[in-house]
Amino acid sequence: MVHVVDGVDRRHLGFLHDQGVETRAVPRFDQRHPPSNKLSQLQGGAFQDADLIVLTDCDIAFADDVSGLFAGLEMVAAKIVDNGKPSHNHWRRIFAAAGLDAEPELALSTHSREPTFVHNFNGGVYVLTRGAFEAIREAWARWDRWLLAHPEILGDLAFFADQVSFGLTMHELGLAVRPLASRYNYPTHLADPMPSDPVVLHYHDRVDSAGFLRTTGHDATDARIRRINEILAAEQRAPLRP
Repeated sequence: MVHVVDGVDRRHLGFLHDQGVETRAVPRFDQRHPPSNKLSQLQGGAFQDADLIVLTDCDIAFADDVSGLFAGLEMVAAKIVDNGKPSHNHWRRIFAAAGLDAEPELALSTHSREPTFVHNFNGGVYVLTRGAFEAIREAWARWDRWLLAHPEILGDLAFFADQVSFGLTMHELGLAVRPLASRYNYPTHLADPMPSDPVVLHYHDRVDSAGFLRTTGHDATDARIRRINEILAAEQRAPLRP
């Protein structure tokens, strides 16, 4: 299932249709903050019959069997952010502004090893049970709108409003969250050496002008990237609909 907002090239929609991918148009969540469009997936009935739901950004590539995403899942699984933004001290200020009388639980970011909030997750991959999905629908949207209405709270980190609002939602609801290993949301733009093959690649802007993923210089990751690029090349040879 691919959710799209207005303005998507119809040729690409036709290509997705030809590949058997269902697409659904959703309204923009807030014109001020495009990353928050992902919250529009929370409404409607697209996932009403799903037992497990994986929400991803559009710059995600699956390189292997993803069953590990669901291992030990109780309610939610997500990966702590690569870098400590917002910092743990900033999260203290966020909690205070939100009227939360608690100390944000400390965790270290996965790449820079900086202190941050334990529920400060990268928004590229969220794994949810149906119960978790239903539980977060109202709260995540409410916290996101609150942050967008008060941009001074995040300041120059306002881009991360959707991630911060997700963290506030996890804190409010007290859902059981399993931290994902980096191999299930691997940031190719940071090119960390991996102890084992990455499964889910989060490539951000690491693509060339033809849309192929750029290599990282690490053998295990680049083997995955080359295979993905081979598939992309084969698909690109098929003409897009006019």
